[in-house]
Amino acid sequence: MARRVEGRSDRLLECAREEFMEMGYQEASLRVISAKADTTTGSIYTRFGDKEGLFHALVDDTISELLTWFREGQQEFAKKPSAEQAGEAFTYRPDLWDQLVDFIYARWDVFRLLVRCNDIGCYDDMLHEIIEIETEYTYRFIEATGNDAVSSGKLSSMMIHILSDAFYSGLFEVVRHEMSQEEAHRYIRQLRRFFVHGWSDLLGKG
Repeated sequence: MARRVEGRSDRLLECAREEFMEMGYQEASLRVISAKADTTTGSIYTRFGDKEGLFHALVDDTISELLTWFREGQQEFAKKPSAEQAGEAFTYRPDLWDQLVDFIYARWDVFRLLVRCNDIGCYDDMLHEIIEIETEYTYRFIEATGNDAVSSGKLSSMMIHILSDAFYSGLFEVVRHEMSQEEAHRYIRQLRRFFVHGWSDLLGKG
């Protein structure tokens, strides 16, 4: 049985990150990655299964952590009494958005990989899951507070989805445009202010 070399997996991941960033997912070469890591492609297959498994090893933990954090934040708000939800819908914990920016920048290399290698679909899958969570809890908010925006026809299910998509797609533009962390904080505050006014109008809060 072949002996596993200590640190080999970490070295493979480091070299894979560099190759994926330079070449994109489709053009990335396992031969190049293994050569840079001073090993064989067999070592990649043994540890990660294939190229897709190697990429997932670089990004999955961060995606899972983000989705857990996001859902828990929605659940925390949804547990509040309906009157508090209605009163705090647009002012609740603005620090959460600063936390999200800091989360992205603490894991900057991973999010750059997700955007750079969108041809594998991990970024789209992550964004889709975020939008699904946001849509689910928007409906829960509307139901809990007795808001008539949907029942009156002012707000459709398609509009909820599209607006959520627009906001979170816009949020991750901080990565695509490689903003500094300071620029990202400022941009997200402006983006959120814009959408708060729109949602406030649709939900009849202003």
